[in-house]
Amino acid sequence: MGGGGRGPVAPLDYIQGACKLHLQAQVSNPASLQAIQRFLSGGGSGSATPSSDAEANSGGGGSAQPCPKLFIWVPRQSAKDGQMEYDDDEENWDEALASTESFDGRNLGSLAFINASLINTNAAAAEASTTTNTGGGEIKNARQIQCMVMSPRIYLEETEDDEDQTGESKEDSKEEESGGGGGDANNPGSATFLALQMYARHCFVPAVRAIEALELEEEKKEGNDGMVTPAGEGDESAKQTPNRRKTTRIMEGLEDKLRELDVALGQCRRTVLGRIPHVALRTHPRIAEAAARLGSSGKMDLESVGLSESLQDDAFLNEVQSTVTHWITQIRKVTVLPASTPFPSGDSAETESHADLEEVSFWIGLEEALKTIRSELSKPDVLLTIALLKEAKRFVATIALENNTGMDAAEAHVGDVANFLRSYPAPMLAASRDWAKIGSAMDAVFTHLPKVRQSRFYDLDRLARLVEATTLNLRERMEGTLRESYKGNGIVLSLNYDEYEKRGRMRRRAGEARNETPAQ
Repeated sequence: MGGGGRGPVAPLDYIQGACKLHLQAQVSNPASLQAIQRFLSGGGSGSATPSSDAEANSGGGGSAQPCPKLFIWVPRQSAKDGQMEYDDDEENWDEALASTESFDGRNLGSLAFINASLINTNAAAAEASTTTNTGGGEIKNARQIQCMVMSPRIYLEETEDDEDQTGESKEDSKEEESGGGGGDANNPGSATFLALQMYARHCFVPAVRAIEALELEEEKKEGNDGMVTPAGEGDESAKQTPNRRKTTRIMEGLEDKLRELDVALGQCRRTVLGRIPHVALRTHPRIAEAAARLGSSGKMDLESVGLSESLQDDAFLNEVQSTVTHWITQIRKVTVLPASTPFPSGDSAETESHADLEEVSFWIGLEEALKTIRSELSKPDVLLTIALLKEAKRFVATIALENNTGMDAAEAHVGDVANFLRSYPAPMLAASRDWAKIGSAMDAVFTHLPKVRQSRFYDLDRLARLVEATTLNLRERMEGTLRESYKGNGIVLSLNYDEYEKRGRMRRRAGEARNETPAQ
């Protein structure tokens, strides 16, 4: 999105207009407006000195630092404090926040703006010649701004009588949201990854291909010119050929990396949408305060942290025991997944062709989730909670936490499967763009499959589903490569065999008729 138009557009109007167009929101928060002003001034001396709140919102730092980027996003929970003012004939817009440093990943839509004047060749050379930024990157018109949608605007599902929602239902929706079990519409992380994946696939890769085609056209032109040039100049042109070849190899390597980025973003998006809940063990507030007073030795001395008197407080102990019971429920939601999660089903075109990638992502993500739980269980406040209950003879909760969560069995199962799938070359196959790379990826697949004999838990049925999914991935890559190599005949790939035979017979008959027609 550029800053063009029939007439000059003020940079601030352009940014606000982009927010209204893509996010259905506008920036009115004073700290966010200062961040925008700092971006427009290039971070030079012309920028307004931010206050402490604005500095925190805009990422901090002195005003002399350059500001090549600006992020604007719609927060998931907007404080409606009446600061926004609207005209009578203007519709009410949602509130957006701005920062020159980073943005909140849990958003309902986000934009990124780039100061194009800082990446201009002349501006970069001028900036390199000075030790401090003197405001040379100041944005004077909208043509100096580039805008990219980081994640499209999404809307959370709301009931008509939201104000009458009970506290219990609000808590359930909050847990659902934090667990990542919602669909794509309510998952801003997935929307961001999907937008970035679309850019990598449909914008960055074609851009690199266009540059490759330009390089090839220039090389052909130089070759044609070399046919009529004198011998000396022809030798000079021949000396440039290796450089052209080196450039071509670099561009092809860049395209391969972009395809790998596409695959990696897809894996991250499927992980965000995955069925692995996030576990955070929250302790009782009094225990959290006491844990802060623990010494460096890590010894759980209840008297030194002021909890010895709480051993006689049954109400407090019941609350702590209830907290531990909730921990067990949270942990079991993760530990039951290794035995209860089926192989990814082909419920959509994407999961059908990338089920092998989703399978790998699931087990690697589950391994990380179990490591996170183990780390949570070793936190000082959690250990202090267990020590308090043991000292109070509340063994039911502590024994259940140690023996009934299924952590040991889950770690053994997941560790075994993750060791087999961690180096499975499904991403390599999905990123292949020519026949040589497809062949290398399939060689790697066949070399890796026998390693399943070292796995105790990855059964034959699941392995067969994995091979089937890899075959679908192979078919997709072969079809894509054929369409790319033979664009004029690509329609043939979408025909069934009977239709292909029918059209082939019609073409043969037409050719025979032309051959039998006597010359006039």
